[in-house]
Amino acid sequence: MRHRMLYLPLAISSIILFSASTLPDEGMWMLTQLDKLPWAKMQQHGLALTPQQIYNQNGTSLTDAIVLLGGGTSSFVSPEGLILTNHHVAFGAIQSVTSVQDDYLKNGFLAKTREEEISVPAYTAQIVVGIKDVTGEIMSAVSDTMSPDNRMKAIQTKARDVEKTAKGTSENECRIAEMYNGLKYVLSTYEVLRDVRLVYAPPTAIGNYGGEVDNWYWPRHTGDFSFMRAYVGPDGKAAKYAKQNVPYKPRTYLPISVSGFKEGSFAMIMGFPGRTFRYRTSSEIQVAKDETLPLTMDLFKTRMEIIESAGKKDRAVEIKYANKWRGLANTFKNYQGTLEGMKRSNILRQRSDREKDFLQFLSSKPELQNKYGSILTDLASLHDELKSFNRKQIMLNQLMGASDVLQIARRFRDYANSFTKDSTGAVKPSEAAMKELKDVIGRTFKDFDLAVDKEILSALILKAADLPYDQHIDVVQHIVGLRTGEQREKEAKEFVDDLFEHTKFTSPSDCEKLLTKSAEDIKDDDFIKFLNDVDKDNLPLLSKATTVNAKIGRLRGRLMEAWTAWKGTDIYPDANRTLRLTYGEVKSYDPRDAVHYNYLTTLGGVMQKETGEDPFIVPTHLRELWEKKDFGRYADATAGDVPVAFLADLDITGGNSGSPVINGKGELIGLAFDGNWEAVVGDYLFQEPLNRTISVDARYVLFITDKFSNAQNVLNELTIKSRD
Repeated sequence: MRHRMLYLPLAISSIILFSASTLPDEGMWMLTQLDKLPWAKMQQHGLALTPQQIYNQNGTSLTDAIVLLGGGTSSFVSPEGLILTNHHVAFGAIQSVTSVQDDYLKNGFLAKTREEEISVPAYTAQIVVGIKDVTGEIMSAVSDTMSPDNRMKAIQTKARDVEKTAKGTSENECRIAEMYNGLKYVLSTYEVLRDVRLVYAPPTAIGNYGGEVDNWYWPRHTGDFSFMRAYVGPDGKAAKYAKQNVPYKPRTYLPISVSGFKEGSFAMIMGFPGRTFRYRTSSEIQVAKDETLPLTMDLFKTRMEIIESAGKKDRAVEIKYANKWRGLANTFKNYQGTLEGMKRSNILRQRSDREKDFLQFLSSKPELQNKYGSILTDLASLHDELKSFNRKQIMLNQLMGASDVLQIARRFRDYANSFTKDSTGAVKPSEAAMKELKDVIGRTFKDFDLAVDKEILSALILKAADLPYDQHIDVVQHIVGLRTGEQREKEAKEFVDDLFEHTKFTSPSDCEKLLTKSAEDIKDDDFIKFLNDVDKDNLPLLSKATTVNAKIGRLRGRLMEAWTAWKGTDIYPDANRTLRLTYGEVKSYDPRDAVHYNYLTTLGGVMQKETGEDPFIVPTHLRELWEKKDFGRYADATAGDVPVAFLADLDITGGNSGSPVINGKGELIGLAFDGNWEAVVGDYLFQEPLNRTISVDARYVLFITDKFSNAQNVLNELTIKSRD
């Protein structure tokens, strides 16, 4: 698992019900909950820090070194704004500056001077500068008599108002997150750095060694790391890229340890986990298991195969779609592992048993029984209603999002609809809207291939034609009619060919010309007409889904009220991309009968896996270093080899990629980049004997940076802690 942020559809959900006192090592804890953790136990395992050294609202702490970056997490590792994260978190940045001529994905990249560092405008670095409970303010906008729809709208409106007030005239970003299904609301304030540059990335043969073959599987041998840097204006304030910008000075940064560790050593992670679904019901899991996961996997696989086939014929196309393909492949394998994990753990039976215990508790408390007794059956009924349009909603989301041309058409339609009269009475777009659309055009067509886009749209139209009769999409049925087999494929292909032939959205030059046209001329394009036809199904469905989801959301909040009445309030909320802490220890595991997995892999294991074919190609210089045993100070004393990756029983999910693994002294010992196959279902169910975080060892990061790439300019910036 490359822990990309996975915002799963509503129907993908689960429930895990526990007490913090019974499973203390489980949990993605808010920084404001540190007082709930068992500090004595943590200190026994090697924690030497105080809660205030980890998070201090009124002073400097480790929190100031943790950075929200792209789809993952990172950390400052030098006083000059140097950022360390995963290779796969930086992958989009590397891909964006890669070409056939300068193939940084294949060969790696090293800026030997600050002037050589490459700007990656799509990335921002965000640092938490404030966390505040705003539950009272948000809840002041609602009442028990409100309908679920109106309640949801009132909360959203109030949240925007609170965010706007908190931001004031500052350059910060303020975002409110719902906790415990609406029992609590937390405002996080972020300093946002908008000039991020690529500094160093190893070649893919190191940064993605093992590729999708090894993805989610232990043992791993991947050097999944890269360095970037954050810049600010000469005045120290956040600014977009400019030559005169200077490196950001973080309030604190993490030293990197080469002292190593052993099994049982204390470890913790601070990062931004994306989404978990541990407080859901068995009826919700059933929908995910039967419909949402399998259908999404099928659609992703279709797109992956088209992209992969085109990429094998043309390296330029492969580069353009490298980031998209990797994201699809990672999610596909995640869902595959989740389905297997659901079956292996018998999660539905576990949830049903828990729910029976919950109902027994309610029956012993008449006041709670009267108030909450029907919640589980009410949620099940709503999910039956959701199933009546779930497949159609998934299909429409994929159809609308998979084609770059269709997305450009949608942006142009929004642009045309924004035209207003100026002071002279002329109907024109705003300069801001035009500039934004120009930026979108540039980004889209940089990583675009016409043949691939056409084939993807044709394939998804054919997939949509296979929906159950009661969930058909009208425009799709109009295209294919009652045709089947080759005739259906022919109709879909001819429709898409005709659509692409009569549109102006297939090239940047034609799109630029359209920016000078009237709103009516823009809307006359065939692609926008197709988009309007799709929306005849999509917009009513969105309205219906909003109503159903509002009802589900309200019931989830009431379920959490009942649950905390039973189990207490000392529990962590589901992950939602806010800053969290998880702690535990370096730990091996036994995946199945008679099989034991050690907690550490080494460079020797990299050599053992070598096949000479992608994704198991070992660079010549790396093999030479290993054969000569030229390990420098980076060898593990026990293993007698350079450590590559290690395991710890830390609780993470998508979005934690690149999170620093920190020892008890506050030193970085690794970067989280994966989870183990046996516990992919962890977004739904934490299994203490099996859940493991896979991290690249800091010593391998330094070894590759130093010995393999001779990146002394990077190495000299770091604070490296040697053995005592």
